[in-house]
Amino acid sequence: MNKNLILVGAGAFGREVIGLAQDSGSHPGGQKISAFIDDNPLALEEFSYNLEYLGAIRDYMPRSDDVLIMAISNPQEKQNIASILKAKGGFFGQLIHPLAVISNTAKLGEGVVVCAHSFVSADSSVGDFVAINVLSSIGHDTQIGSFSTLSAHVDLMGYVIVGQSVFFGSGARVLPRVKIGDEAIIGAGATVMRAVKAKDTMYTQPAKKL
Repeated sequence: MNKNLILVGAGAFGREVIGLAQDSGSHPGGQKISAFIDDNPLALEEFSYNLEYLGAIRDYMPRSDDVLIMAISNPQEKQNIASILKAKGGFFGQLIHPLAVISNTAKLGEGVVVCAHSFVSADSSVGDFVAINVLSSIGHDTQIGSFSTLSAHVDLMGYVIVGQSVFFGSGARVLPRVKIGDEAIIGAGATVMRAVKAKDTMYTQPAKKL
């Protein structure tokens, strides 16, 4: 049976995921994303993606041949929406770009999205609905909690432990064995050297003129 790939969320990251699917030969059924659900019916109006609109996220009833692709970057929104759709029987597939490198000893959860040129190293564990954007690196033995989002160029070194629903800005870096609490925010360019408590926000100073 052919599967219908349905984009969940058609914002900026959603548009990136559309391209990711087009490049990928590993998504379920080998098909392109054909439709989307979003609370904004005009989310793709100004773009040329030509996807069918199937309605608002909370009104959508998954069909037996639908494979949902999570394309929301905000961890809390992602968690809420996944809960709603799974309660209706929705099935979420993984989407992994063919240029991503995934160790054969790494574990990836349901609904994971891995973009091009990212690396998931040996014996690491990536929870459900984690998004790993381009050129990000997951070190050996690192654990990433469900619903977390890694923006581009994030570097999590070996033995890092990341809680649930953590957001990493572009270029963030975490040193080995550091623990990041649930719902923390690691700002763009931040280098984390010590443990971060749940819901804390870590950031670096903005650039200054010399």
